[in-house]
This record gives sequence, structure tokens and C-alpha cells, in this order.
Amino acid sequence: MARSLRKGTGWAESDWAEPVDAAVIRAAEPVVTGRVRSIRPWLAWLVIAVLFCVGQGFTGATSPAGVLTTFAMPLLFTAGVVGGVVLNRPRPPGPWLLLASAGLVTTLGMLLWSAGATVAAFAVFLSVFPLEAVAVLLIVRGASWRQDRAGMLDTAMISVGLGLACWLLVITPLLRVHTTLPGDALMALFPFGDVLLAGVLVRFFTLRGLHNTAFWQISVGLLLQTVGHLATLLPKIHPFSAYDMRPLTSLAAFLMAGAALHPSMRHLTGQPVRPVTEMTPRRVLLVNLACMAAPLLLLAQGVLQHGRVDWIAAGIGCIVLFALVALRMVDLVGQVQDKARQLEAVAHVDALTTLPNRRAWDLELSRRIAAARRHGTPVVVAIIDLDHFKRYNDEHGHQGGDSLLTGAAIAWRDQLRPEDLIARYGGEEFGAIFDHARLADADIIMERLQAVTPLGQTFSAGAAQWNGSEPPEQLLARADAALYAAKRAGRNRLYVCSSR
Repeated sequence: MARSLRKGTGWAESDWAEPVDAAVIRAAEPVVTGRVRSIRPWLAWLVIAVLFCVGQGFTGATSPAGVLTTFAMPLLFTAGVVGGVVLNRPRPPGPWLLLASAGLVTTLGMLLWSAGATVAAFAVFLSVFPLEAVAVLLIVRGASWRQDRAGMLDTAMISVGLGLACWLLVITPLLRVHTTLPGDALMALFPFGDVLLAGVLVRFFTLRGLHNTAFWQISVGLLLQTVGHLATLLPKIHPFSAYDMRPLTSLAAFLMAGAALHPSMRHLTGQPVRPVTEMTPRRVLLVNLACMAAPLLLLAQGVLQHGRVDWIAAGIGCIVLFALVALRMVDLVGQVQDKARQLEAVAHVDALTTLPNRRAWDLELSRRIAAARRHGTPVVVAIIDLDHFKRYNDEHGHQGGDSLLTGAAIAWRDQLRPEDLIARYGGEEFGAIFDHARLADADIIMERLQAVTPLGQTFSAGAAQWNGSEPPEQLLARADAALYAAKRAGRNRLYVCSSR
């Protein structure tokens, strides 16, 4: 492995010209001891989180201590993320700093709320959701449409299903119960933010990335935040007992900030994600459940709300879901077609010389003979064999032989007319088809090919002109017979076979 990949270790190719034992190289690598020290701030942060959340549970929301902890939490969140950036120095740091700004925005909303600017406070609170979503997606590098169209479409379908569920089962009942603005009715918009964050979670798990400690802390933090918000809203709709959710939401914030303090955050930010292209059973199940969300939710809403259903929201949800399903099908068909084209190219191209291979040669020879039969045009076929290739291969090694084959293929292809074809027939043999040509034309072309054969090498060739009726196999046999005649005559020459 090159030094640029393992800087500071013994793995440098320039240091060992002869084969050496890998265990000796590994033994020379320095022992990394900084990880034990670097994990201590993260452990201390978790201890602070437990003490803070337990203490918050014993304070009333309106008590001085409760108000103080409520205001302190977003500032602690920002301090934790910024501290993690300073300690671990991720590259790039921008997404983490964007996540840290969510705490400052939340503090601004609290100040506006305490000042009586309720509408402005709710607007600021709602802006935290997209801010967190964008920051987290950038942290895990999971927002690229071009890299993973399938994953983005699957995430969109699941998110639409979740959004429709929130609208029909949470937001619509809240709007019916609380109709005065700007108070609790504005809280009905919060589930939209939770759906956005739930979509981020789904996006996490449609990617193959590094699922380390920082990743799981962010995921659990987002999940707890969503659960805390919904648990606050549901007692306003249904006769549930209301519980203080501040410790739960504080724990969610501590976990997300703690992800920045853990050393694994550097790998999370710098690790390139890999799209998941295969349709696993779990992924198919999630997408199918999302597509069935609209009719199932209509049934659930009709039962729970005594026949009152929001047909507009359900209709829009169905249209959006079906549109996404159609896009997903188009994407799947496109992937299948791309794979088919790649397989076809591999099946008909020689990997070494990038010329058409024997299979492509056979198909093209039959096609061109059929075209010549229809139009009455002449066709010449030639077989080219590099002289003494085995001896050259023995003297220069297999890499030298491969270089000769590749160089000859490139040089010869540049000398042919656009309508001509040259293919690797097998080993050191090449086949050529000259459309609208006679044996005299083939002789001129072969002289050009001999002149540009690389590394001072020569070739022998045999050519035959189609007689107007013979099958491709017979034409090829005559060209092959001419090639062997050229070899017997001393090589480095072209022999032609007359028509029969």
C-alpha cells in the first residue's frame, strides 16, 4: 500500500524492493494511544447528559429551575457540537457547525416566545427542523440524487406515507380541536418537521456507509426527538395522560451533540457512502407499506373519526405516491437497460485491446456478407498473425506481449477506413473485414499496417475475397489457408486466396 494511503507507517513501497514479511512491517508501525484519551470528553458528556435529564425530570416546567434548564439545553447542544469539532477536527467541519447553529436558532425562538412574539417564535422553531435535516444529510453525505436515485425515491415514498399519516391522524384532529391562532394550532405544524427528520432516518438506512458510534447516536437522537414531540401533541387529541417530555427531548439533543464529541465522527464525515442498488425484502416491504398508506389511513381515519375523512389530503397523497412509484419503475428499467448494455459491451469487446472480440467478429462477418449479397458489393476478409509472438512473449514477459498486442491494435485501427473492421480473432491473431474492397485494395491496406506495426515486429497475413455465393465459414477458411501459406513462405508477407 502506498505511503500516501498510510502516512506515518512502515507501508511505503519505496522502502522495500524485495518481498518482505507483512508482519515485520506491521510491527514497525507506531502504536496509536490517543484514542483512549480522545474518548474521555465523550464519556464526560454522557455523564452530564444523564445528570441533566434526571435533574430536569424533578423540576417543573414553569419553575425557575425548569425554565433555566429549558433555556440552557440548546446552548449546551451548541457547545457540545462546537467542542467536538474543535477536538476531532472533521473534514469538512461545515455540516457539523450547521448542526450546532440549530441550538442557537432554538434559543432565539425561546427569547421571542418569552417576549410575547408567539408567531415569530413558532416560525423560528419550525425552521430548526430543515436546518437539522440538511446538516445531518451533509454529515453522512447522503443527499446526492445523482449517486443514488433509487434510494432518494424510496425515501421520498416512505416520507410521503409518513407525512400523510401525520396529517390524517395528528394534524387534522389538532386543527379541529384548536382553532385559535397563534397558540396550540401552530403546534400542529410540528409533526411536519418530525416527518422530515424521519425521512432523514430512512435515508440513513438506504445507504451503505459507516454505521459507527456517531452514526447511531445521531439516529437515536433523531428518533427520540420525534417521539418526544408526538408524545407532547397526542394528549391534546386523545384522552391520554400528559407526561413531561423535556427529559426525553434533552436526551435526544445530548446524544446528537455527543456524536460530535466521539472520535468516530471523523470517519462518519469523511466516509463515502455507497448506494444500495438491490431490492432487498426489507426495502420492498417498506416501499409497499408506504404505497398502501393512503387507503389504509383512510380506513383508519373513518373508524377513529366516525366516518369523517380528509379526502383532499388522501387524494393528493395517492397522486404523489403513484407518481413516485412510476419514477421508481422508470429508474429500475433504466438500471436494467444500463446493465444489459454493459453486459453486451463486455460480451463483444476484447478486454486487452478493446477491439471487437471473436463473438463480435462472427456476428459482424455474417452481417456484412448478407449485406454484400443484397447489394452485390465486394468484401475482403484477412487474417493477421504476429510473427514469432511466442518467442517475443518469452523474451519480454507476458506484460511485454500484452503491450505489443495493445500497441498493434491501436496502430492498425488508426490506419483503417471508417467502414473497415478489425477484431482480435484469438491469441496473437486478428481478423479484418474490408467493405467495398478487392484483393488489390487489401494489399495496399496491409502495407500500411505493416509499416506501423510497433516495436519492430512483423506479421503474416492471408486474405480472401468473397466470391458472391459462399457462406462466411468458407470465406474464412480460404483466408486462413492463405495465412498458413504466408507462414510457410517465410512470414512477414501477405498471401491472397483467389475465388473458387
